Amino acid sequence: MSLAAEPLGLDLGKAVKSAGYAVGEYEAVIAELSSFAAFGMPERAVAKRRAEFLAGRFAARQALAVLGVDGVPGRNENGSPRWPDRVVGSITHGAARALCAVALSSEVRAIGIDAERLMDEGAKDELRARICSLDERALLERSLPSPEHHLVTFAFSAKESLYKCLFPLVGRFMDFSAARVVAALGAESGPGIVGELTLELSVDWSEEFRRGQRLRASFLASDAHVESAVVLSA
Repeated sequence: MSLAAEPLGLDLGKAVKSAGYAVGEYEAVIAELSSFAAFGMPERAVAKRRAEFLAGRFAARQALAVLGVDGVPGRNENGSPRWPDRVVGSITHGAARALCAVALSSEVRAIGIDAERLMDEGAKDELRARICSLDERALLERSLPSPEHHLVTFAFSAKESLYKCLFPLVGRFMDFSAARVVAALGAESGPGIVGELTLELSVDWSEEFRRGQRLRASFLASDAHVESAVVLSA
């Protein structure tokens, strides 16, 4: 098979199984997976979207197989993956990869993963401000050895992972201001950084997930992209 494996770099513990693939040559990926049945395939979408969707579902099948589950996630009305019974999971398409992480619901209550290309230095301040407040950006600069535009990408990815983790539990979409970075730890690892951001909910997300509650997002950054994850134990 020519589809190149490029798995999740984060270690999320023994309960979480993952798989991933490079998604660069869109038409080649579509051709490679032409016989792969994936419910909800956006047939009229551009090649990039179709390639990412197929590769993400294919990664999900591989991750589920490692978990001991045979199948492919369906698609809910809101577009999110519909996982087999007793399984939780998350799929992300970003940084020219399609990644999936899954776990048994008896061991993990919810999981969210995300991968992003690092912003370049010319990213507009309006964009950075939508993702992180000035206080968040100052905290990140004090805490991690990376330029601000990369740090904002770390926060973007961590918040995306948080939202994807909590959405199945709260049933509502939230904007970037609904959680804020209140702590950051990280260390250089090879050509990148491995670390953790602590996110505090800025508003009530549900009766259970209230303002002030804190959750942790692990992240792994290279010189080109960052991946992150939020995992809630059962």
